[in-house]
Amino acid sequence: MDRAELPEPFFSVLGAVRIRSAGLQLPLGSPQQRALLAMLLLRRNDVVDLDEIVDGLWGEEPPRTAVGTVRSHVYRLRRALGPRIVTHGQGYLLHVAPGALDLDVFDELVAQARGCTAEEGTGEAAELLARALGLWQGAPLAGLPGPYAAIHRERLSELRLSVLLERIELDLRLGRHDRLVPELTGLCAEHPLHGRLRELAGLALVRSGRGAPAARDEQPARPHRTPGTPPAADAPHAPAEPPVPPDPAALPVPVPLPKPAQLPCPPDHLVGRAEVVAEVLDTLTTPRPGSIAVVTVTGTGGVGKSALTVHVAQRLRDRYPEGQLYASLHGTSKDPADPGTVLAGFLQALGTHASQIPAGQQERAALFRTTVADRRILLVLDDARDTAQVEALLPGTPTCAVLVTGRSTLDGLPTVRRVRLEPLAVPEALAVLGAVAGPQRIAAEADQAQALAERCGGLPLALRLAGARLAARPSWTLSDFVRLLDGGHPAFPALPPFSVFPAPAGSQDGITACLRPGYDLLEEEEARLLRLLALPRGGATDIAGAAALGGLSPARAGQFLERLTGRGLLESPRPGVYRQYPLLRMFAAERSHEQDRPEEREAAMTRFLDHLLAEARTVHAAERPGHHVVGLLPPDTCPGRPDSRRRLVDPDHDGALAVAAQIVEAVPSAVAVAADLALAVEPLLEGSYLWADSLEPLRRILRTAQDQGHLRAAGRAGHLLGSALAHLGRLDEADRILDAAEHAARAVSDEAVHTGILNRRAHVCQYRAHWLQADVLHRQAVTAAEEYGSDWACRNARANSVSTLLRLSRRDEAAEISRTTLASAVEAQDQGGEAYALYNLGLTARHLGRTDEAVDRHRQSAALGARHGSPAMEAMNLVSETAAQLAGNRLPAAVECGERAVAATRRLRWHTAEVRALRLLGSALAAAGDRRRARARLEQAAAVLTLSGLPRRPHDPLLPPDAASA
Repeated sequence: MDRAELPEPFFSVLGAVRIRSAGLQLPLGSPQQRALLAMLLLRRNDVVDLDEIVDGLWGEEPPRTAVGTVRSHVYRLRRALGPRIVTHGQGYLLHVAPGALDLDVFDELVAQARGCTAEEGTGEAAELLARALGLWQGAPLAGLPGPYAAIHRERLSELRLSVLLERIELDLRLGRHDRLVPELTGLCAEHPLHGRLRELAGLALVRSGRGAPAARDEQPARPHRTPGTPPAADAPHAPAEPPVPPDPAALPVPVPLPKPAQLPCPPDHLVGRAEVVAEVLDTLTTPRPGSIAVVTVTGTGGVGKSALTVHVAQRLRDRYPEGQLYASLHGTSKDPADPGTVLAGFLQALGTHASQIPAGQQERAALFRTTVADRRILLVLDDARDTAQVEALLPGTPTCAVLVTGRSTLDGLPTVRRVRLEPLAVPEALAVLGAVAGPQRIAAEADQAQALAERCGGLPLALRLAGARLAARPSWTLSDFVRLLDGGHPAFPALPPFSVFPAPAGSQDGITACLRPGYDLLEEEEARLLRLLALPRGGATDIAGAAALGGLSPARAGQFLERLTGRGLLESPRPGVYRQYPLLRMFAAERSHEQDRPEEREAAMTRFLDHLLAEARTVHAAERPGHHVVGLLPPDTCPGRPDSRRRLVDPDHDGALAVAAQIVEAVPSAVAVAADLALAVEPLLEGSYLWADSLEPLRRILRTAQDQGHLRAAGRAGHLLGSALAHLGRLDEADRILDAAEHAARAVSDEAVHTGILNRRAHVCQYRAHWLQADVLHRQAVTAAEEYGSDWACRNARANSVSTLLRLSRRDEAAEISRTTLASAVEAQDQGGEAYALYNLGLTARHLGRTDEAVDRHRQSAALGARHGSPAMEAMNLVSETAAQLAGNRLPAAVECGERAVAATRRLRWHTAEVRALRLLGSALAAAGDRRRARARLEQAAAVLTLSGLPRRPHDPLLPPDAASA
């Protein structure tokens, strides 16, 4: 049947939700099904999205079956309403004819009444308002579950009360005093804190002859009016009769107030905060004579400050039996709560009549402190903007306690404990995801679940939203969701990644709704810097890096960074270093694409790449003194600092190469600077053995250089990529890359790179045990270094040849080169070269049978490598010392050193070294008679070979041979 042919139903929400059609009341099913109908009615003739429905019915933690349940409800409602319910995409629309909803009729009658009031038609206006109020059949949306119904039930109740006040005021003007007294008496009992009702009740009593007006010098209580309601009719004027004493028996009897218990509903579960909760509980339950227990809980948006604070406060209810007061201070909004208004609310909750509340904030604060003096009351002040907003709300006696949350650090508050809440660690984040999306689902895709937890940055709000989205999409895999969040899902090519966490309509729980207010409070320069910091996807930056991004002076950048950190928008893991939370970085990047011009973003990233190169050049000069790498840096670029090595190559975060590759993708013309940066960080890669992490960035830089025909950049990036591949045992690919890089370097006369490539090709020959060919290449590298005048390159090429000479049994020559390079390195103050020469002397001593000397040299080299920040040097010396102890038949020392060598090489993911250490340790254990452990270690070595794809007998020029060939 067409919708036009159906009898038009009449809908009711001003009471229980009902539908009447053709004189009959239609069955509407369960309370939850009626709650869904109420949502569609209150959004009549508009599409209500499926996510909004789920959030409105269940809140933040819907069941896994939520979507199916909604669809079942809609199916059953359609049986009653037919095609009036229409599906639009992922949402539903309910067609409601004009005048077919009691709320619409109510609004129309109220509008007519106000029109009559404006034209002095008081009697007609009162009758229209009475008709409008007659439509109400009890509490609005009575008996409906869910947060949406709760919010609108309160809104509609306030609407009814405001219209009722208008009608009473009109009746007073019409002289209907007698019949108003019983009605107002009942209303005063129902709303004991409503100042305007009490005022009208007193006026009705006076005019009906049952009481007297207030004395002439008294000020009437300030009328109570619900925010957003229109002004009522003119207030009635008191008659001019002389005052007579009021009859106390005739006045409304005040109703005793219950003790305030204003704490919100606690979270269902609080994951990963047990230690913090215990600390705060201990603080607030330990007597501190003479001091007020004030605890601040601060942290970035969405980290769970409010949830933790409410959880703690609920557990403390028995400790503060005379009341718990709660106020949201809206510190991140443009219109924060006024402390005077908050104090008025607290005073009313504690029993102070509205007429007794002073007008001034200071007077209210004094009255509040007097009221709570010597009473055990707990205050929760949520989302404070700053110290000034909170200070006026503090009690004055130590019997009270205060919990304050805020994003800013609230440094000026007199606290007994400050808690800085950090994002959840991965295990706790997975527990939150599992609690919402289902633990079985998380366990089934453990790797993707961990990736999702990391993308959410450990923020409980983001984790709950992600879990809710997954629960609403039971057929999606976690991999789908991660790809969507990364912006790489083919089904959503144009969907911004941050839209995975939208704020449902009417909700303030979305990530954007959480982060945007704090961002909107920033000054323009601060907001611009926050946006630009998000462009390079590095883990952290320092003041100089931020200054480069923003085009600011370091002093100005430092001021902004500290302010942003104080507002909870950045974190500072150590002095002078700043990092964006993952979701905040995503949010800021989206704002940059909205607000910054493309050329501004490109200029910022180019400046940042220049800054990284300046830092890397300074580190390179300190690591390789005497190595003249031509053209690494334009002459007018500011120098970096030697302490930058940790930020340039950091295994916990994206290093300089990853950031450079990302910048080159956005600004391909920066490829030359990126390739120079790659060459400059080579010493750090050698020392940290982070070659595996460098592969993908180097491939992207090399690909861009080749696409642009930039030979110099291609030679430099190819040299580093070939070096990484060689160290990782991928020799065939290393050969191809190094061959192409050598041709490119020769074509542009890049002698520094050509020399490095000769050295690296010699290493490839050593890996393959092609010792004679390696010897030829080493000699060529020494000659090339001498020709372009690099002392460091000469020293390094000679030192690299030592292991080849030992394999060729030219031990005396190897010993002489080791002594010569040691003297040269000491003279040049080249600590890395000195450690390498000591290592070579240890190898030579072992080959000559001088075990004690070999062990001493390796320990000296390892200690120097540790001081120099080279874990790779430490690891290779541990492996070689193990071989020396084993060769000297010092089995306990060989076992102990071998265990340390295995641990060190495993930390570095240096597979050839780990295999060598495991084999040496296995040999030492076997020689000591512990064949079970020896077999286990050798099996581990075989497993590493299999997993890493190395040959069965991998040769490494930096390491001694394994036990089988020793």
